[in-house]
Amino acid sequence: MKKQNTNKILVGTFFATALVGCASGTSSSKSAVNSSSKKIHESIIVKGVTIVNTVNGQLQANMALMIDAGKITKIIPADAVGEQGTKRVIDATGKYVVPGYMDMHAHVLDQPFAKEVSAVMLAHGITGYRQMSGTEELLKNRKDNKVVTPEDSPELLGMSGEMLTKANAPNPEAAAELVERDRKAGADFVSVGDVSPSVFNAALGESKKVGDYFAGTIPVGVDAMAAAKQGMLSMESLGPVDTLLISCSTNEDSVRKSLGGESAAPVSAEAAKLSVTNPLLVRLMANQNAFLKTRTIIDTYSDSKCKKLAETFVLQKTWQVPTLVRNQAMMMADKPQYASDSDLKYVSRQQQAYWNEVSQKFTKTVKPVAKETLRQLTAMDMMLVKLFDKQGVKMLTGTDLGGMWVVPGASLHQEFELLVKAGVTPLKVLQMTTLNGAEFLGKRSTMGTVEVGKNANLVLLDADPTDNVANLKKINAVIRDGKFYSEETLEEMKKSAAEKLASLTQPEDSGLVH
Repeated sequence: MKKQNTNKILVGTFFATALVGCASGTSSSKSAVNSSSKKIHESIIVKGVTIVNTVNGQLQANMALMIDAGKITKIIPADAVGEQGTKRVIDATGKYVVPGYMDMHAHVLDQPFAKEVSAVMLAHGITGYRQMSGTEELLKNRKDNKVVTPEDSPELLGMSGEMLTKANAPNPEAAAELVERDRKAGADFVSVGDVSPSVFNAALGESKKVGDYFAGTIPVGVDAMAAAKQGMLSMESLGPVDTLLISCSTNEDSVRKSLGGESAAPVSAEAAKLSVTNPLLVRLMANQNAFLKTRTIIDTYSDSKCKKLAETFVLQKTWQVPTLVRNQAMMMADKPQYASDSDLKYVSRQQQAYWNEVSQKFTKTVKPVAKETLRQLTAMDMMLVKLFDKQGVKMLTGTDLGGMWVVPGASLHQEFELLVKAGVTPLKVLQMTTLNGAEFLGKRSTMGTVEVGKNANLVLLDADPTDNVANLKKINAVIRDGKFYSEETLEEMKKSAAEKLASLTQPEDSGLVH
């Protein structure tokens, strides 16, 4: 039973944890993301609410939050609230309040219908996200203080430059030039995708020179442990597939040698598009026999080797963003439940049609033996998450929104459920999507806990999220930058977005400045 303190206000106890983000340099001046979206700061009191301490899970019942100018200005017992004049009082008796959720791996601003996607994310409790693929245009708009995000949208917590791929970074020289160009444009970090090992190493070295942090996936042929030691700050999607798991194999050296990694860029626009939707399928189409090596990696898994990998991540302060929801959708792309998901109403008809097309291609292309290997890999992903959690590896929640079958908003709640199935406690899941994101960004002074002085980006819940992760989905209201969104308003936002997405086949005005 968690202790409930109704007499004292927890002050100062949230700051005991060292700021990893600051220590690693992620809280540079560039991390202050600009957005000139119209701000609506309400003066409100949330009365009778139970505050969930994201540090230790303790509960403070029957409290009142006073919110002004987008900040929590005072926290007092609800019984101490007197006459408030024109202030709006929200009766939150029986509700629980937590910081807004963060999706720390998303592709929002560079896709069609960004306005609708943003609204659906906010309606699911997401008040902030990290944009993993910027463009020169988006960076320029932000730098010029033009509109980057719509009004009813989560906060843009950080944006990379153009993601490094085999197409735009075919060699180390091109990669270094791209990193430098994006630095000048104001990118917060370098995002890397599927590139050759030589390009990966060159880009990582260049990012350290210019002072940006390095985040992304581990391409075939790159050693995750070495990347951590060289200063890579966050690794995404547990590799993906087998590129992180290979470090846990007793046959690591010979498998690495046989895999190589220096390969050509995609040869067509269709291949490039497919590599964004389902990069695994591109790999399978090229050579399914290569998955015999993956089978070897699974069969030679060593728990002790994996623990050493985890120890390295802890020592080097290397973060992990598992994106289990994306990994499973990628590795089981033709699973019937995806195409029949009722939440697909938050995805445009055009996008759904393409995903179904890729699903059919997956069914025709992937051989039964490869499918069995992929099924085993999904189980290995869950095992890695459990091990990393137990060993103290810092982790963040992310969905890789923009990928196949990853639905705006709903996918983060699916990620919560998968993390618990992997063995992470509900409290730690809550920390991964609130406290840890603030720590990673070096913004513990303004985010991650419900405290005086913190940003008023909050979620009101009908039940205690530390008892059951499903309670994170029982959203009664959202407060974004001090603006209150009731349950009815949130439902209307979702309904409006779904209707718009169903009625259009081509994107109109996304709500962004281009």
